[in-house]
Amino acid sequence: MHRPNALLFALLVLGASLGCGGGADSSARPVVTPPVPVVTTISVSPGNPSLEVGGIVSLAADVRDQNGAAVTGRSVAWSTSNVAIATVTQGGSASAVAVGTATITATLDGKSGSASVVVIPTPVASVAILSVPTSLALGGSAALTVSLKDRTGAVLVGRRVTWSSSAIGIATVDSTGVLRGLSAGTATVTATSEGVSGTATVLVVPGGTDPSPSIAAISPASLLPGASATITGSGFDPVIANNVVSVNGVDAPITSATATQLVAVVPCVSSGPVSVRVTSSGRASAAMAQTVVVNARTIPVGQALILTSALQSQCNEIAGSGTARYLVTVFNASTSLASLTDYEIGGNTTAGAVAQRLAPPPPMLSRVTVNNADRTRDRVHFEALERSRAYFREAQASARSRPERAAIRSVPVPPPAVGAARQFFYNFNSCHDTTGVINARAIYSGTRAIVWEDSANTLQSAANPTLLAYYRRLGQIFDDEQYDIVKNNFGDPLRRDALTDNDARVHMVFTQRLNGSGAAAYVTSCDQSPRSTFQASNFGEFFYSTVPVSVGSNPYSTNFADGWFSFIGRTVVHEVKHIASSAARFANGANSFDESWLEEGTARHAEELWVRKFVHRVPWKGNTGFGAAASNGILCDFHPESTACTAVDPVHRPSYGMRRHFNEILPELLQPWNFSPYGEATGQSGSVFYQTAWSLVRYAVDRFAVSDSAFFNQLTDSRAVGMAN
Repeated sequence: MHRPNALLFALLVLGASLGCGGGADSSARPVVTPPVPVVTTISVSPGNPSLEVGGIVSLAADVRDQNGAAVTGRSVAWSTSNVAIATVTQGGSASAVAVGTATITATLDGKSGSASVVVIPTPVASVAILSVPTSLALGGSAALTVSLKDRTGAVLVGRRVTWSSSAIGIATVDSTGVLRGLSAGTATVTATSEGVSGTATVLVVPGGTDPSPSIAAISPASLLPGASATITGSGFDPVIANNVVSVNGVDAPITSATATQLVAVVPCVSSGPVSVRVTSSGRASAAMAQTVVVNARTIPVGQALILTSALQSQCNEIAGSGTARYLVTVFNASTSLASLTDYEIGGNTTAGAVAQRLAPPPPMLSRVTVNNADRTRDRVHFEALERSRAYFREAQASARSRPERAAIRSVPVPPPAVGAARQFFYNFNSCHDTTGVINARAIYSGTRAIVWEDSANTLQSAANPTLLAYYRRLGQIFDDEQYDIVKNNFGDPLRRDALTDNDARVHMVFTQRLNGSGAAAYVTSCDQSPRSTFQASNFGEFFYSTVPVSVGSNPYSTNFADGWFSFIGRTVVHEVKHIASSAARFANGANSFDESWLEEGTARHAEELWVRKFVHRVPWKGNTGFGAAASNGILCDFHPESTACTAVDPVHRPSYGMRRHFNEILPELLQPWNFSPYGEATGQSGSVFYQTAWSLVRYAVDRFAVSDSAFFNQLTDSRAVGMAN
């Protein structure tokens, strides 16, 4: 038995950052473009891990270029040779499904490396013989049962058990565990499974007629789990506790007993013919055949079945092929922390099927290390956001010590024309360092977005029409969709525009300087302050992003234009949400920027709200469904290479959609005891709280809010932080 409280989880990406740039005349220095790394070798570690069924191992891919140097900032594609044996996420987390061997392969740019995962059964650690009578009458019989457990105490089913008696002239035990007394005396019965044994001592005493119970009839003819069954016969014990009714070896709770009748609740067993047996005072009856009918459920791939009552959840049968896999979880619907609910999960598998607890919960929170390209970006982005929080506090302290009246520009600043040039400070690492500048050119000038391209980027849109089209699509999507998503649900990112650059635009600066930093994109709160406070402030509404560096196509790699567009499309709305939060905090005179876990969790919601409305096109609390290419659903999020998906939605595809949300929440769902929404202080390594924060906030919105916009607007406009918010 377990007693769970209401648990929920989540996670996310991107964030805010800082840095600085500016200073010397960059035109006086020659620009040296380093050679583009070419993926040459990939090795996977650990190389040949051995896992028990249900076990999980984190695999790492070491990617090297033609010079033997590590290739960073790129993600490999993970695959398995046999999903029935072992699966792998795109984060490199391999899960053991069934006994056998599977090859896990990491692939990037046509190169690959692999590891063989050997899956072994969870071994039996203990054997206990149950239902042992205190004495057995001469000529009588008793049905013995056995409990097999692994080293964590989890019950194991479907394992072979052999029985033996130390004195077959006194008592015998057959292959099903039925004990029979042959002559007076004592015998030791042994049950053995996988080399582990349990024993019980049996005393056979002289007796008269066989006192064993006998079943005459069972009603109804078809037994329904959860309903009552009436067994009539003879030799039953009038005391309920002295009787055992088993249906296919599973005990049925007895509700009433007389010497000739037992009433029991039918347990959850598989549909079809079953054997019913009664044991009274340690003596077993012969089995009687009966039929059980179970509620049959059908759950398509990507769908969920939610059962909200004990009656619905009591017994269900799910049919599937030999490769079908299902995840079963339990939740407490109460909103009170003091409300506890007992539960027990059990099941009966058909031939060839495997039922395993995914991982036993440890006694205490363990330190978790998650290393892959996406998590590296999360961590760097988180660190940048923490710097941004520090700059916010510095700006507020400066404002209190040097009060300055904010001047509203009376004349709006017209947007730049396409082709216009401008210098920006590169302020990722510091807002006080003006030694780095970006010389950029405007390549899109819209109603709400200005797209700037760093003139030092390896790939220039002027020579690459495909890249130029992607840049323009990003600007157009922001103008038509994403600006309103942020403004209507979180707050206007241009709330303080009249106090900054007064051009009614969000500036998107795409620079290769950020490539290799570990972050995919960033914003910084120092851009909301004048240069009298932060010398490297660009003083306006800005976000900064990485760029593609390779010619060609690879929708799974951000080094190529299509893969970059797929990833950056939802990054834009994520980053602009940070701008809206920063503007609200400054406008409201808050003492601190919100805590990073909550700011990042809600920025992931900005992604979700945009994807839900404009890509998947489903309402709040609607069912997106895994879908197909024709429905432009989640399937397309996981298949950016699909031309069918692009044909259905040529504006947004290829697009990550909700792919990163779901990829990154998987480890947290499999091992929830290892993760918290609240960040590093919980003992985790790195910023692995992103997706748990998203899930936690989504639960709160769906459970308590009247709408997404009402909840997030109030949250963004608050001066409180973290849980107080």
